[in-house]
Amino acid sequence: MQIKPRAYPHPVLSHFGDDIVNSLFQPVVSVKGTKNAYVFDAVFETNNADLLTLINQHKAQYAVHIECNQTRYRNIFTSSLEKFTFEIAAGLLDGRVEVCSFILAAKSLDKYENADFHPDYAKLTFRVRKGDTLAVGHDREFPAEKKADPLRKVSSIFSIVPNEDPEATGMDIDVSWPKVRISLSKENFDSYIYLRHSQALHPILSASVIVPALVDVIERIRRASMEEALEGFAERRWYVVIARRLREMKINPDDPDSFVDSSLKIAHELLGEPLSASLKGLKSMIEEAAE
Repeated sequence: MQIKPRAYPHPVLSHFGDDIVNSLFQPVVSVKGTKNAYVFDAVFETNNADLLTLINQHKAQYAVHIECNQTRYRNIFTSSLEKFTFEIAAGLLDGRVEVCSFILAAKSLDKYENADFHPDYAKLTFRVRKGDTLAVGHDREFPAEKKADPLRKVSSIFSIVPNEDPEATGMDIDVSWPKVRISLSKENFDSYIYLRHSQALHPILSASVIVPALVDVIERIRRASMEEALEGFAERRWYVVIARRLREMKINPDDPDSFVDSSLKIAHELLGEPLSASLKGLKSMIEEAAE
């Protein structure tokens, strides 16, 4: 969502209008990428006394709106603090991400007034609804680079292929290849190929297809470690990648006692928590369809 000069039904402090004079609103939102998420640091500054009073009374709040058209992610983060931090799972953002900053009404205001209203509004009061904009800052954007997403590195060791058996159902895996082969029934494979064209569905597909396959693979590594039989995997590309990532998580593939957490938990951490990304993506789609 990009903020463009517009007319509001009540005076708004903005860089493109003079509804409120002798006042500034300077939000700064910085972002940094981690292994599994993008972390946002928001810092707000305003010298408008009446807006500050409303915020201190919890009748208004600072807000940051994040939107990514590529993944259809959209969410707003609010706080009454001038500085606050929030994070978004890496799998939810891809490509251009729009960042907009506001002061929003946290409660409905029947008689909103401000000592710094433009003289044209000096003697007027306005009805403001909860969620309405009271101040708006410059919008900005940043590129969410997928290279920061651990999903790409780990999922590159999987090969998804159709199962040619006409009676095949569901899915199965074969670890005897350089890549782990995930074979899907013809119907499932056709659906997978169709759905993967939508970037927004990638976390959902990962949670549905890659996660159960990776859980199975981790279980095989765990059993082989207990039986001292890892040499059977040693030269396979998929094992080299997973073993390296496990060691980064302080799990030694050669030591079965280092597998403290469940294989399911380990798989989700290796893939950057795709369940969280898929559930949020589905929620966003439903909310968007309901509008």
